[in-house]
Amino acid sequence: MRIAIFWTGVTEPMAACWRELAARPGVALTVFSDLPEVSHTAYRHEDVLAGLTSHVHRSQRSLDRAALARQIAEAAPDAMVILGWHSAMCRFAAECPAVAAVPAWIAFDMTWAPTLRKMLAPVVLGRYLRRFAGAMVPGERAADYAAWLGFPASRIERGAMYGLDAAAGGEALAARAARGAWPRRFLYTGRYVREKRIDVLVAAYRRYRELVADPWELTCCGMGPDGGLLAGVEGIRDRGFVPPAEMPRIRAEHGAFVIASDYEPWGHVITEAVASGLPVVCTTACGAGLETVKPWFNGRLVGPGDVEAFAAALRWIHDHEADLARIGGRGVPLVAPFSKEAWADRILSICGRA
Repeated sequence: MRIAIFWTGVTEPMAACWRELAARPGVALTVFSDLPEVSHTAYRHEDVLAGLTSHVHRSQRSLDRAALARQIAEAAPDAMVILGWHSAMCRFAAECPAVAAVPAWIAFDMTWAPTLRKMLAPVVLGRYLRRFAGAMVPGERAADYAAWLGFPASRIERGAMYGLDAAAGGEALAARAARGAWPRRFLYTGRYVREKRIDVLVAAYRRYRELVADPWELTCCGMGPDGGLLAGVEGIRDRGFVPPAEMPRIRAEHGAFVIASDYEPWGHVITEAVASGLPVVCTTACGAGLETVKPWFNGRLVGPGDVEAFAAALRWIHDHEADLARIGGRGVPLVAPFSKEAWADRILSICGRA
């Protein structure tokens, strides 16, 4: 089976999934990636594609339609997975006459919200969406939006958009177990941008320090315009950008993962943390949290922007230090459906049915 995937940006977890799919017998995979002209992080997207049959485009500058059409023709896909509708590259692939008869699925993680744009989406996007055999979404929130866009339940494939390399989580689990004592440090990884609510995280952490006598430190790994909010805050260490290959070691050195986003359709960092055996504190705005973080079981969910509730959740982690290995371990089976192996199985099954 010849499969073409059209994606914007590249992440280590998805590249691991693509490599797993490409390694399956009888599969010829081609990845088309629309990368930003300028990256606001030190992340090198092109490096992550190493070992895959891939084509890089930068449609924000100017899409070379003739070159893209030739590449699609050379790939000669039997099935296509196309990410959303914002990328010029992805829109071209969906509407390319040469593959008009090829079954295609649209993938997206956007969630339903009562905004004018999303209320009008079924009308504005109607013609485009009719091109697709179905929708691939990560979880229930995006499935609700897919239904709003007009996809019937039988054509909404949950858990088929994102996956992760569970082996990396196993590395962190083993390394943490070898340490003996549970690490007394919180961890945040992600961009330092407005929707991640670094301001709320800092305020909640400060409040937590007021509630306990021997507070944990908070390590932050990332880059972005809101990084200045971390500067000079007692107990916070800003490590800046950390290469993905180093993250299993970083997660092994910490005792809980925290994220205070008020907009997070999914959140790879959450599933990676859960796979690493870390208890998680996140907001209800995080799609992955609703799927893999069960309150009072392997972490805590709090409302976006609620500083006091977030601080109380940090204290709950603090107060259960002796039990955190068991609490974090409970979450590991919850991410098994998102492993790269399970993801590849889903894609092959979905595409094979066509």
